[in-house]
Amino acid sequence: MPLPEIARAVRNPKEHDLPAIRKSIEKFGCTVAGELDERTGRLVAGHGRLLVLDEMASEGKSPPEGVKVADDGTWLPPILRGWSTRSDADAEGYLIANNRTPERGGWDHGMLADMLADIGAADEELLAATGYDMADVDELMPSEPEQAPPSGEPGPGPAERVEPPTVWGVVVTCESEAEQVELLERLSAEGHSVRALM
Repeated sequence: MPLPEIARAVRNPKEHDLPAIRKSIEKFGCTVAGELDERTGRLVAGHGRLLVLDEMASEGKSPPEGVKVADDGTWLPPILRGWSTRSDADAEGYLIANNRTPERGGWDHGMLADMLADIGAADEELLAATGYDMADVDELMPSEPEQAPPSGEPGPGPAERVEPPTVWGVVVTCESEAEQVELLERLSAEGHSVRALM
């Protein structure tokens, strides 16, 4: 579809890391720029990608792989079509679900760290296109387990060694931002590694 003619959703609460999306598009191309709701004629997915394409086109950049160019020079990004929502609430529900469900999946941090380390060793620019950098890889890598100092006391005999998991975590749902801040401060003061989820 012609880039200037792609109507965006009336409301979209999702924020975008546009520099990261741009790195990804510049490296991998643009396989699907977005999904269009035939009932409304508006996007339900792909707003960040289209913002990046708008930016690149306005800068006079060459279109990324996957984006065709019309005879008049207009960029033609690939848009998935043919699906319709049942109502405006349905359209907004899908827009949110399309962003939220991948967030909820999480990661196998050990496997992710291994893959990112391999990608970074092969090509740091390729690693940057994933949205991660070497500092992220270092943070994901499991630390060496601490060795207990010798006690001098003979033990009851050899025990089976159980490797601890990479990370133990707890998710706590707060009623307000103030409660979240108070809980984060208290847990940090107790020596826990904590981070806020929005």
